[in-house]
Amino acid sequence: MPLAGKRVCVAIPDTVLEEQESLREKTAKLGQIARYSSIFGVDVIRVFHDPRGRGESSFIRKVLEYLETPQYLRRRLFPLSEELRYAGLLPPLRIPSHKAKVPLGRLRSGEFREGVVLADGFSVDVGLESPALLRKRESPQRRLTVRIISVSNSGIEGVPVDRREVKTYWGYSVEVSGTGALLADPAFPLKVATSRLGDPVAREARSLRIDLQSSGAVMLLFGSPSRGLFETVGKDLRSRVSYVVNLFPEQNVVTARPEEAMRSAL
Repeated sequence: MPLAGKRVCVAIPDTVLEEQESLREKTAKLGQIARYSSIFGVDVIRVFHDPRGRGESSFIRKVLEYLETPQYLRRRLFPLSEELRYAGLLPPLRIPSHKAKVPLGRLRSGEFREGVVLADGFSVDVGLESPALLRKRESPQRRLTVRIISVSNSGIEGVPVDRREVKTYWGYSVEVSGTGALLADPAFPLKVATSRLGDPVAREARSLRIDLQSSGAVMLLFGSPSRGLFETVGKDLRSRVSYVVNLFPEQNVVTARPEEAMRSAL
């Protein structure tokens, strides 16, 4: 079931880290989630609230956003904090937006780069020897995707663009929401929940393939390590999503961890 050309969202509960007690272990697990998301081209990671949780959505969001940010911008966007103490142990994503610094002579018009607007509002740090200049003022400290339109001895000029204009995978965004907003989101009309109480995925494969081909966007939903989606979302889960599938109908463990289910589902 090819995902090329589709917008893909994965939805995880804010209890995804409930089995990890130390900050180091939590950080490492989020690194796995970020890697799987990047490998399979996930566009959006949605973190939804589990009422039985410890309320870790802001921490989850910060670490995932830190990893998705190009290295040359991290110091500008993420001040030193206790939450990022073990950020140095995170695996690099090495996605196309994480570009290395290059001499101006090797920069080409039409190239895309991620940047942060500087204090004057008219220049953007895009990880080069000098900032790119903008024609219109933007809010300082705002992160932008910039298309380079001019490279000369007098400087670099760029324009902000929607990252969807980039034809290669450019990274994921992270959003936090309640379950109601998540399940009602019209941007991802095809919603596939994963659960050990779901229908065997092989049985649903034909129908799912047809629906995936006709849909431009798909959301995959995952439960917490100790509670499935019927417990975290509600007993009416089937009526609120397109499919509920069991990825491991012959599993020999009590529960499959969310990151394991994510890898298999994608």
